Amino acid sequence: MKNIKRIIFLDEENTRISPITAVLFQQKLEEAGKTDLAVCSRGNVVLFPEPVNQKILRISKSYGLDLSDYSAIPLEESDLAPDTLVLAMDASSKATVYERYSNAVNIYTLKEYLGSSGDLKLPLGGTIDEYATIIEIISGLLGLLMEKLYAVEN
Repeated sequence: MKNIKRIIFLDEENTRISPITAVLFQQKLEEAGKTDLAVCSRGNVVLFPEPVNQKILRISKSYGLDLSDYSAIPLEESDLAPDTLVLAMDASSKATVYERYSNAVNIYTLKEYLGSSGDLKLPLGGTIDEYATIIEIISGLLGLLMEKLYAVEN
């Protein structure tokens, strides 16, 4: 944790799972009084600044968060730095970073970084309840991420 100053949550298009993951983690940091990390989200395939998926927008509001002004942002080589931790939502997104950028370091899937395996993906065309279930799982994982990052301080 000492060397990490920024966390990027990454998925393919940056309109569904990574934006809500970033704002949920930012919320957890604020609740814990932590101000030492910058948090954002990016996508590997962003062709234009597309808004957040409507189901994700509804779910974010249930957490007291507002993503209505968010627009997708592509991951760029300048985002990758030794003090940046990139947590991809799935193995494919992680692999794409290593394929595209020779300076890629500190790239993990969220589950991998927490000592587990598996992808975090929303079902295409899924119901809002299916989306909410995945976001609830992610919220729990973000609690574990907080514990891991700040274990020495507690």
